[in-house]
Amino acid sequence: MISSLAPLFAGDLEALGDHLVLAADERPHMACSALLEKNRLALLLNRFGENYAEAEPRAVASQWSKWYLSRLVTPVLAANIVLDRKLPIGFEETGIILSPDGRAEAFRLRDGGQAFTPSDFMVRFEDLIDGHLSLIIPALSAASGLSQKVLWSNAGNIIENVVASCARKLGEEHAGVIHARQLLSSRSWRDRQPNRVFEPVRYSASGGETVRKRRVCCIRYLIPSLSLCKTCPLDERPAKRAGLPR
Repeated sequence: MISSLAPLFAGDLEALGDHLVLAADERPHMACSALLEKNRLALLLNRFGENYAEAEPRAVASQWSKWYLSRLVTPVLAANIVLDRKLPIGFEETGIILSPDGRAEAFRLRDGGQAFTPSDFMVRFEDLIDGHLSLIIPALSAASGLSQKVLWSNAGNIIENVVASCARKLGEEHAGVIHARQLLSSRSWRDRQPNRVFEPVRYSASGGETVRKRRVCCIRYLIPSLSLCKTCPLDERPAKRAGLPR
């Protein structure tokens, strides 16, 4: 574990800290930017798809993205919000360690980052949104045919989950939580561009309980061996369709 993150990832959370490593980690790795090379992502997705009997390519890409995003976004965002720590996660400078079946296992960082005091939510999260996710998501979409909308929804779902956990731990008045809530509630990003993680999930009351649902389905149901996830916006498994909205 990166020593500067140890205060956050202790006890039950220790495994999350292990998703980020430094150069001392001797496992083979590649630069994340290498994922943009011709056919590199397609080959990884094919390898990962061997986990499923009927590997629908778009659904495989969605499942693969969840591993990538959870391994990266969860510890990086938690360190950002809780510790006010800026980690070096630019796409060009980050390495990825892959499991034997081609999914993300950990990310290799240049160093343990630095403390920072961002002035607004765009400054706080620009390295994650602009410096990393805005590069891997279009590449993954191009390699698989999966809509970027689905991939950004996968990212937003993880982001919202981390933010909710941080809010329970720190309270809604914590600066990092305030910025994170603004990230999820703002329709616009820099230069009036759409915020692609705007309201990724919605909450409603049902039977005296609060129900959390994604706005966009992750389409895992296209793999017959997988059921609808517990936050799926669909009420039942639909029939397979040839096309999905982009």
